[in-house]
Amino acid sequence: MNILKKYNIEVDRKIVSSNDLEKQILVHFLAFWDKIKDIEEDLLPELMLVINEVLEFNDIGADVAGVAYVEKQNTRLIGSDLGHSNFTLPTDDFHEIILEWLSVLKNENIKIYK
Repeated sequence: MNILKKYNIEVDRKIVSSNDLEKQILVHFLAFWDKIKDIEEDLLPELMLVINEVLEFNDIGADVAGVAYVEKQNTRLIGSDLGHSNFTLPTDDFHEIILEWLSVLKNENIKIYK
């Protein structure tokens, strides 16, 4: 199953959106991380520290969109200054979403789940 579809995330080129109010913090987190270099050099390495059990947890910021508090089992997106609700998802899903988003950014002419 396409991980973006599972979370009701729509991507048209580099524009990410969702009609699901519960997922707005996730959508804005992705929108903040919209540079390939930043994802490859910052976001993914920080995420992998937890996945590879180097760290028990890690927090990855996204300015006003909030923070991803990453633990081995679950990732909590919290603290949105935009008023979005907190959202929790399995860390494996969060990792897969980040990889899919990176793929979208590298192939910006594609359209996914719209």
